[in-house]
Order: sequence, then structure tokens, then C-alpha cells
Amino acid sequence: MSGLEREWRTLEGAGHPSFFTSWHWIGTLLSALPPASRPKLLRGTAHGRTVSLALLGASETRRRRGLVRSRGLYLNETGDPRFDALTIEHNGILAAAEWELVVWDELIGWFASLRGEADELHLGGSQRRLPEAALRRWGLGCRETSLPSYSVDLCRLEDSGGELYPVLSANARQQLRLALRYFDRFGALRLVEAATVAEALTFFHAMKELHCASWERRGRPHSFSGGFFEPFHRLLIERSFGEGGTQLLKACAGDRVLGYLYNFRLGNRVYAYQSGFDDADHRERPGIVTHFLAIRHAFRSGAGVYDFMAGRNRALTMGPSRGA
Repeated sequence: MSGLEREWRTLEGAGHPSFFTSWHWIGTLLSALPPASRPKLLRGTAHGRTVSLALLGASETRRRRGLVRSRGLYLNETGDPRFDALTIEHNGILAAAEWELVVWDELIGWFASLRGEADELHLGGSQRRLPEAALRRWGLGCRETSLPSYSVDLCRLEDSGGELYPVLSANARQQLRLALRYFDRFGALRLVEAATVAEALTFFHAMKELHCASWERRGRPHSFSGGFFEPFHRLLIERSFGEGGTQLLKACAGDRVLGYLYNFRLGNRVYAYQSGFDDADHRERPGIVTHFLAIRHAFRSGAGVYDFMAGRNRALTMGPSRGA
């Protein structure tokens, strides 16, 4: 796999990858999956050189009481819910910058040429809309499911030195101030970033405990319910922490731990991927305070965007600007 890694990382330098189309995520996925479940490689070439790369999983589903068979292809996923529960976002084809628009037309044309080999192409967790002209040209239909997505443009915080107050609504400012004042009673607020892989994994385990407890109190399944999620992310931390790809944060008020964040970072973008908060008392707002500290930390570290990604969790919708 070392040859593919070199090729993938070289193409990253020529394009605009997200964390989820970078080798951090893709390489970990290929390493963590059982060999029989690994997706195939989809390669685009031009003038004898590779200009795009992606993974392509496949699965078969049956509908209408098992009478209708549908063969699906899945971009950068396996097609198996056991593994795709990782929930990829910012999904797409890794391409050299000058080919980024062309590859989508080519992908649609390639899929249409498969004829009887596949019935559906799934592009999960993408902010890109497929080109309608190409869909019409090949006589293909398209169905979309949308979710809200929020992010904070950290450039808007320059005048305040990373403080959120100037860009929040009056109600959001009030809620944040109340939460900060409440937790100030326990001691000074601070954010601790894991400094080593060992410490990052310790934070990850503590986050898991809080995350699971919070979701179980609400009687809802959590991210750690399946058997693949935790080993994948432990491997991801081990592989990418040294390059700054993964970030584990702990928020405290004095000696009290408010919560943990498990973030990704690529370039100037911080991706708020997973969290665990001490939220047994529903009147407290540890999530808001933890993200407030993390946004300020991201600004001071030189990041340009703090991305909450898809979701409707109120603790994740305090960002003043809404993503696509």
C-alpha cells in the first residue's frame, strides 16, 4: 500500500482535499477494513498521468419484499453499514486542481457506461451537487437528502481576538455568558490539548465514556455502538496525530472536566467530529462552553474555519455562519 500512499499524498498536494479525502482518512480506512471488505480503487487519468483518485465500494440491496435487486456503488465507502457508520463528510473525488470540475462529468459518464453492472451510485456526505447537464445527457436521475451544516468563519473574529461575542445574536451572547458565569464558580476555565499520542488516546477514552453516558441517558444509540468505530479512530489517531491531523481537547472549569472534543485538522480547517460532555444536569451547557473555548483556540492556532459539520444538535449550532 506504500505505492498508493505516495501517489495519494502527491495528488493531495496538487488539489484541494478535505480531511475525509486525504490519506489520513483513506489510508486508515484501507488499513482497518478486513481485506474482503476493502473498496476498489477508482483512478482518473489524462495524458498518461493520474489526475484523480477515489475508493469505490459495492453492495447489493433488495427492495419491494426482496423482488427488486439494486446493485450500488459507494464513493469512498464500502456499502456495508457496519463500516460506513463512520459517517464520512466533505466527501468527493481527490483531483488535481485543474481537473476538479471535469472529473465529475467523467464520473457520471463512466457510471452510465456500466449499463447492467451497477444500478445506483451513492455519494454520501458530500457538499457538491452533481452536474445536472451531465445527468440529463446520460438520462440519469438523481435523488438528494439534505442536512443542515454549520461552520464559523474565523476571519470574522479578528477584531475581537478570537472572541465570539461580536458575531453572535443577542440571544446567543446571553446564553453563552450565562453558561460561562455558571462554570466560573468551579474555577478558571481552560482548554487542554493532548500533547502526545498516548495522551490523545487517554482523552479519546474519556470522551467515549461521557459520550456513551449522555446518549444512553436519552435512550438513543451512540457512535460507539458498533464494533468498527472505536478501533478505526484509535488507529486514525495513532497514524495522524504526529502530523497534526487529529486533535483531542479537554475543557475544564477548575478541577471539573466539562467535556472532550475529538477534532480533525487539514490546512486551515478544523473539523469538530465527535464530543463527550458532562451533561447529566440538563440545565448546564458544557457543550457550548467547550466549543467556545475550542473556537478561540482554533483562531489562535491560525485556523480559518471551525466546522461543526452536519447535524442539528443545539450545542453545535452556535456558529454564526451556516455552511452549504
